[in-house]
Order: sequence, then structure tokens, then C-alpha cells
Amino acid sequence: SMNAVKVAHAYDFGTYAVMKSLLESEGMPVIDVAFGSHISIAGADQGYYLQVRATDQGRARTLLWQNSLAKYLLKEQL
Repeated sequence: SMNAVKVAHAYDFGTYAVMKSLLESEGMPVIDVAFGSHISIAGADQGYYLQVRATDQGRARTLLWQNSLAKYLLKEQL
């Protein structure tokens, strides 16, 4: 199985879609997360997690940073 890491989080789908298409335009596949019921409930898990292959993590983070999307970045997962 492909090793995936969450690199960013957005509370609205519009922002998530912008980040997703940005990464995909650079050839980085975004792995869709199964959100389940998280979307309908309030709390820490609300919103959308942007998940990429572990090997793309560095590039993905840099790209989001360069496009003024740094505030959506999660702490780096080692």
C-alpha cells in the first residue's frame, strides 16, 4: 500500500479543491480521504485533509508555502 501523509487541512471544500488542483497540476497525486461522518459534526475533525504520498510530502509542503497557503499546513509527519 502507498504510504500517505496528511500535509494540510482546510475547513471549506473550496480551499481544499484549490490545494488539490495545485498539487495535481505539479504531478503529485492527492489521495482522497474517506471523510465519513466527520464532515457533519463540529469539532477537531471537521473539514478536509489534504493527503499525499509520503515521498511527495516535502514538495507538496513547499508548493503550498510558495502559493501563500502555508496557514493550512499541518505539522510535518516524520
